[in-house]
Amino acid sequence: MRPIAAAAAAILASLTSLAADYIIKPVKVLPVESYPAREVHGGVTVAVDPYATDEKSSTAFDVKGLNTRGYHPVHVVVQNDAATYMDLRTRNIVLVTQDGTTLYATSAALLVEDVFKREFGDRSLRTRTQDRGTSGKTGSPFIDFTTKELANRQLAPGERTSGFLFFYIPGAKGMALGGARLVLPEVIDVSTRKPLGPFSIPLDPGLSAINK
Repeated sequence: MRPIAAAAAAILASLTSLAADYIIKPVKVLPVESYPAREVHGGVTVAVDPYATDEKSSTAFDVKGLNTRGYHPVHVVVQNDAATYMDLRTRNIVLVTQDGTTLYATSAALLVEDVFKREFGDRSLRTRTQDRGTSGKTGSPFIDFTTKELANRQLAPGERTSGFLFFYIPGAKGMALGGARLVLPEVIDVSTRKPLGPFSIPLDPGLSAINK
């Protein structure tokens, strides 16, 4: 076999093995009022659940040390209890850290490219085998992360949506999300085109729930 063909075959085999080994874990979404970090404007509730530790992040993603590697997931739940349709746009959602730094989310695709490029030489990225008892099914990390990422949505009255945003804070000491707040500038009322918001939600109430 030619060297180039052999290398291509090895890479393909590694990617196939990675997809086979990766476990897709279900994420339980609670009623919006059960999240301590939340805010309401005009019948729309936005709640946030920070996955601020490696241990908590590993309950949603089959990756060991995600936070230690600088990626901090924030689970966002949006409930529309208004009488009209609402437009949710994720592009302008930011995290304002304790020191006032404004961060935009890293896309799930870029996160997977960065984290899993080390997979060929670092099998420690996989969470421990004993963690898989509560997992769902095997699959692709790319599909898992991108499917769980918060997406643009039009919400009907009574409808709810949820998903993760991923913020990159490398080299943080202690809990990187401490003192931070998530800012969603607006949700648009489809019937009037008027904005609701801004939503500015401190994460600390959600962090307190982790520490209990």
